Amino acid sequence: MGGSSRGRLGIALGAALAIEAVGLAVGFGLSEPTSLRPDYSDPLLGLDVLLPAECVAVVAIVIALARRKPGAAWWAAASATAILAVSVQLLEAGAGGWSTWCAIALLASFTGITLSLLPTGRPVPEGGDDRGAAPGRLTGKAATALAVVALVASMSMGEGMEDVDYSGTWTAGRDDLTLALTGGQDGGQYTLRWGTCTEQSDWTLDYPQMTTSVQVWLIRETGATSTCLPGTKNIMLRVSGGTAAAPTLALPGPDGKTWTLTRG
Repeated sequence: MGGSSRGRLGIALGAALAIEAVGLAVGFGLSEPTSLRPDYSDPLLGLDVLLPAECVAVVAIVIALARRKPGAAWWAAASATAILAVSVQLLEAGAGGWSTWCAIALLASFTGITLSLLPTGRPVPEGGDDRGAAPGRLTGKAATALAVVALVASMSMGEGMEDVDYSGTWTAGRDDLTLALTGGQDGGQYTLRWGTCTEQSDWTLDYPQMTTSVQVWLIRETGATSTCLPGTKNIMLRVSGGTAAAPTLALPGPDGKTWTLTRG
């Protein structure tokens, strides 16, 4: 009975390992951390789920070690590491279809923990080695290795996001509107042209949440030469998408209109 139980356990854990591998590979393959998400998107919802799951994984490690189940401990370590990887990637890339596959991978890891904690048909000798957990230990080590690779990937894929350069000439399609931003990465002078009107003053960057959530401010209160757009207050351009190399900005216009600006 013990050998049969260990065999079934090995098959189940092998399937969980395969699901985790596919989920992490496809998930991180679909993610694009160089994409800029709109600054009104919020990753906190995903983090609110992942952080409690991380606590559960840590508790599972303690329980597995207390019960002398090394296989379950390895699987719990895999879940804890994979959750960290997905959390970092969530901050870098924002929510998207990739997160569905990562969720499948995390569920597979937690399934591995549960399976490894099940009895395998033979008792653990006092002070001895739990040989019945050998299938869980081997697959758990492999699952942990996959999670470590995912964590390293998530920490390296988003490098340089804070170096997005917004200077240059931006256009709004066929609306005869251009916005030229000159200066450094943190601000400078802007020239806004709409039809026959020209407006000039200063611009600066604002980082309300994180580097992928930048807002560009056109500072009118420093003495704009004219006001081509309605209102006298400073104008905020939201990051509406694009990538770190080719971002897009949303400029509010009259009557609730919003222009999408792309850099030419």
